[in-house]
Amino acid sequence: MSTNREPEASEDMLESIDELKERLSSMKRMMEERKATGSGSKDLFQGHARSLHGTNMIDGNFLSFVFGGSLVVILSVSVYAFYNLYHAVLKKFPSSHTEL
Repeated sequence: MSTNREPEASEDMLESIDELKERLSSMKRMMEERKATGSGSKDLFQGHARSLHGTNMIDGNFLSFVFGGSLVVILSVSVYAFYNLYHAVLKKFPSSHTEL
């Protein structure tokens, strides 16, 4: 039985190799056509970016505003926490003044 499977497997492998060769040659042709028309790989992504450019609501200025606001909130909460911690430590361990 193993002799029957081996030829089938090799035929399937040859068919898949032939399909891969055909795909590779078609991709090469497509790339040559793109180079001939002057559109490179950059245009593939720029075309997509151009179509999304009008609908993109989040830009650099908005992100700067959001991250700046987050930084202000984090800094203010940190200052508030350390201020309360400082006063709690002073309340727990009051300093005794001996100079009077």
